[in-house]
Amino acid sequence: MSRKHVPYYEDEGLMEIVDYSTPRRGEDLTSPNAPRQVNTTQPRDTVIVPSTPAHRTTRVIDDQFFITERIGPITLGSGDVIDALDLSNEAGEIVSIEVVTDNPYTGVYLELDDYRNYTAEGVTAAELLMRNRVTPTDTRDFYAEDMREDGNFVVKYSPSSPQGYTSKVRVQVRNDVRGTNDLFSLVSNNRVKMRAGLPTPRLLSHAGGWYLKHQEIAGVAGGINLSKVMRKLGPHRYESPIRNMEPLDDANKQVGAYSPYMNTALEVELVPSSTIIANVRMVGGKVGETVSSTSGAPTCNTIPWPGRYVGDTFVPSEQQYIMYLDRTEDETGTAGGGTPFRPSDEFLIDAPMYFKKDDTIYFPGKVQSVHFYDAGTSAFVDFEGGDPYVPGTDGAAIFTVSPGLPFKPPKVTIDNATAANQLETFGTIDGKAIRGSTSMKVSSTQHLIQEVIIRRKRSKTLLL
Repeated sequence: MSRKHVPYYEDEGLMEIVDYSTPRRGEDLTSPNAPRQVNTTQPRDTVIVPSTPAHRTTRVIDDQFFITERIGPITLGSGDVIDALDLSNEAGEIVSIEVVTDNPYTGVYLELDDYRNYTAEGVTAAELLMRNRVTPTDTRDFYAEDMREDGNFVVKYSPSSPQGYTSKVRVQVRNDVRGTNDLFSLVSNNRVKMRAGLPTPRLLSHAGGWYLKHQEIAGVAGGINLSKVMRKLGPHRYESPIRNMEPLDDANKQVGAYSPYMNTALEVELVPSSTIIANVRMVGGKVGETVSSTSGAPTCNTIPWPGRYVGDTFVPSEQQYIMYLDRTEDETGTAGGGTPFRPSDEFLIDAPMYFKKDDTIYFPGKVQSVHFYDAGTSAFVDFEGGDPYVPGTDGAAIFTVSPGLPFKPPKVTIDNATAANQLETFGTIDGKAIRGSTSMKVSSTQHLIQEVIIRRKRSKTLLL
């Protein structure tokens, strides 16, 4: 018997074999012989269907949760940003935001769906307080609590009814403040300029030329302990009243309260004098007063405190201090021995200085020059002029500082041969030793964020 296959249809041998293993849309099953791609990157048996969507499964879950996010404490340096909240897969309501910071120039930035703060730097306590925005409103406005007793500020967002969002919410805490090398010193041209988006401080509160008075200071000896007692003084903190000239040239410039260099950003180390000779006495004159008429003594300028513009140049005021080597206040008096007096051990040119008397620490500013009494010429000579100081032979030293104090300071007499026990003391300011910073410019940017609290209600969650 013949086993030859007999076609059922006359054209059966001409039909193409279809591979149904390739996934297709439903309509493709009615046209299984659709054209196939012929190239080197795609198999010949792949069916080409224009605009075929990628398969993606999503689920929206209705859930009702009240969530509180807490962050802190954390320290932010210049340029640092905390994403306290960053969500794009849920809907809900923001109930409140609180940022507790020791710096009023810390920025708080908010995005809710299409709404966002008008600048990327966010809002600051400095601008809110200057605008008297200290109470909540019915709109999406931030407000601020004024400085607390511990020196902290609070930036708040708490509308009368929770603010809803449907797709995106972001809360950032930012530090966009640049550092400075002028803590307790002379501020160049009496100007501090902030980055765009930040308010400009009204005062140069961090500048030299003022004092800190507090009852706890009276019984504290040595420089290291003085550095510690200066912390957390809040309303009793150091605050120089010198005006910032920067916003005076631009009436549209936004002005902020307080200073970007305060609290943690103003922490420095007070380094006592290297001289451990008891009875060394420092006597200061008034601003513009020359303290010695001896030949070679430097002449103090007579510009009023804290300085003035001469043409387009700002010239700071000057104040002089003379350091005698005993209580007799004799310029020719000497001090030698195992721990001799040397002007270079007392104050460094271009470094800020301080001195303490009773319950007050004074910060007259930056040392501009140092002169000493040269016994060989019976005259004062410039310490940087090359003539070396001879301990036990040469005498008193004169320090010229800017801007100085706007009053005649009290006399300071070293009362103990051990620096750590000196209740009356003087020395220089070191801004880089704090927290292991590499420079005062780095340490002056530190913002301590005590706590970030975000309360929200979540209503829907998108699962991908």
